[in-house]
Amino acid sequence: MNYIRKYRKAAIIITAVVIVLGAFLGWQRKLTMAKSVYNDLKEEPRGEAIYETEFYYNKLTAKEGEDFLFLKEKMENLEGGVLELPKPLTGKEYQRVVTALEYEGGNTFYGIIDIPMTEDNIYVLHENKDILKVTEEKISKVVLFLSCGEGIHLSGEFAEDGTVTNLSEIEKRLSVNVEEKVQDIQKRKEATQTIMDDILHGIPEDSGKKATIEYFLQWLDDNMVFTQNAAATTEGMQDMGDLLEKVYSFNHEAGLTEKRASTLGYAKIFSELCRQAGIDSHVVMGAWNGNWLDDNMYVLCTASIDGQTIYVDASGQKISSLGGKRYISEKEAKNRLDFADYFDYE
Repeated sequence: MNYIRKYRKAAIIITAVVIVLGAFLGWQRKLTMAKSVYNDLKEEPRGEAIYETEFYYNKLTAKEGEDFLFLKEKMENLEGGVLELPKPLTGKEYQRVVTALEYEGGNTFYGIIDIPMTEDNIYVLHENKDILKVTEEKISKVVLFLSCGEGIHLSGEFAEDGTVTNLSEIEKRLSVNVEEKVQDIQKRKEATQTIMDDILHGIPEDSGKKATIEYFLQWLDDNMVFTQNAAATTEGMQDMGDLLEKVYSFNHEAGLTEKRASTLGYAKIFSELCRQAGIDSHVVMGAWNGNWLDDNMYVLCTASIDGQTIYVDASGQKISSLGGKRYISEKEAKNRLDFADYFDYE
């Protein structure tokens, strides 16, 4: 403090220089981003429609892939309840499998895989909630909760050691579907695709990849409302049934039917539209600016344009941090997003 009083004029000058330099660097950053990412991208024709993506599946090991395909089939066939995995998993392997299902398993707004257990029906997270710290291959069972399940509002009961004491009742009631709810799921899936078809038919004639992406982003801005993701809106919910029926669809393409979506929902809708329009795309998860706090989790979408992979902020929630742009380069994405370390996004 005495130093500042003694050299007050110098301190003022230094402060002013820092402010000006910071503003200049920020301005330069915006110019660099705008030029290198958006304006320099060449327009190119779209390819053939890509109706299925295997980006995440191809990242899995053979063991993980076997469990992935098993769970995906159960989800698609609406076969809920207690499921015994073909191969026991560690916590990281389990996280990779369920993440792959979440991002690549289709419009599965109606189902959640949870309650990883040992073969003795002990919930592996009853003491430590960090799944990545489960280093032994002891996750042998999971519960597939389906919104059409007869017992979807049934809650689990746990003993002090983490044993699920009412597992037989959960298995019995979740493995039976309510036919009316099954029909509702099918209707919503069809309604979602109908909306997507309408969006795709509205692509301006002769639009290449770049123009098509701009069209999709504008459509989302004009027609969708942002909502918090399911994890942030669980307060007051009693069970998985509440989650599935009230908010989970906003994390999926099905959010189109209610014109509401979370950041993840926007990303999934955008990537699916891109693929069906002939632009390879997938969703990427991480922590914004490298801060691994729950409220900083974020997702971007990749898109292949002009021989490079660009990253797109589909929901636009980080637009102020990106100089008003929605496109960023791969290098910039890696600076901005600390990618989930249980996947290789190279």
